[in-house]
Amino acid sequence: MFEIEFTPVILILLSAIIVASLYLIFGFRHYVASVGKRIVKDDAAPFPTDPSAYPSVSVIVYSEDDAENLEILLPQILEQDYEGQFEVIVVNDGAISSTKDVIARLERRYPNLYMTFTPLESRSLSRKKLAITLGIKAARYEVVLLTLGTSRIESKTWLKSMARHFISGKEIVIGYATPLIPEDAPNPWKRLHSFDEVRTAIEYLSWAIADRPYRGNCYNLAYRRSIFFKNKGFSRTLHLKFGDDDLFINEVANADNTAVELSTASIVEVLDQRPQLAHKNAKMRYDYTAKSLRTWARVFFASCSWAWWILLGSTVALSIVGLPSLIPLIAACVIWLATAIILMLAWRKTSRALGSRSLLLTVPWFMTFEPVYNFYYRIKGFIRRGRNLTWN
Repeated sequence: MFEIEFTPVILILLSAIIVASLYLIFGFRHYVASVGKRIVKDDAAPFPTDPSAYPSVSVIVYSEDDAENLEILLPQILEQDYEGQFEVIVVNDGAISSTKDVIARLERRYPNLYMTFTPLESRSLSRKKLAITLGIKAARYEVVLLTLGTSRIESKTWLKSMARHFISGKEIVIGYATPLIPEDAPNPWKRLHSFDEVRTAIEYLSWAIADRPYRGNCYNLAYRRSIFFKNKGFSRTLHLKFGDDDLFINEVANADNTAVELSTASIVEVLDQRPQLAHKNAKMRYDYTAKSLRTWARVFFASCSWAWWILLGSTVALSIVGLPSLIPLIAACVIWLATAIILMLAWRKTSRALGSRSLLLTVPWFMTFEPVYNFYYRIKGFIRRGRNLTWN
């Protein structure tokens, strides 16, 4: 039972298990942990003490029938603890009258609040890209900070946290937004969506932390107007409805001009009344635009999924091939379990820091299921690919 003959098959399977385990621990875990470590670092970073150092900022809020949430969001922005000058521009793309009523009430209290809107007849363009362009053109200040009308900003130092990087000469600041999933949503979807959101965030945030920025988050993204106009805005992707965050950042961001801000105070919350639909749409949109991104991040993280499958498959195969001896079974299970525990602990720490659900025991299952889940949405996205084009 405890004797073993090291056949070529056993040696190959054991080697595959060890290599896959090391690849996940020193590769995948490293990038997962880097995001959590950056949050701790940014939380500890002091704010500049010179009030005159802070740049003037134009906060642009893209609103699409979000009048109810704007009642909460706009005071959260307009009452920020910020030493520099700032204004808030709401770009209304949808419910004109209801949003106008909200803005009219708030304008009496906040003189630095303004509103513009996208023309209703603009149907052959990306309305979101048009709205952001109009907001940037209307902005009085060089630094623009973008968010959406479905956001919630609980911290009074969100604006200060995002803007402090421009003091050191940065042109782009990539922030993070975490989805708030209503408590009445089905429990399996809560956990799966949380895992997928965190995994997506780890991809682009860890790559940006490693000085390879390639996309941003439309709910929490800042850059200079000059870099927007120098790039001619979204002119290269006008045929696409989306890509105002990932494709644009992919075009203009580099290691020298981009900073990542992940302090707890900088994280924006996203409230969507239909989280499953929002999640599905976001995945299909990003999958369509992602093929145009210049990055190795997707290749690397896809290889991590393959490494996990190799580790799992080789563990099962070695346990069977090694019978009747129990040594291969024990060795394979010990390596798999040790790898899974290390990854689970790193994931739990980072997901907590990002304000997401604290997953632990379900992480191995979701890591196994994730490629199938992505493939399912890739097929759905291919079938509905015309919805990503402006001419459609």
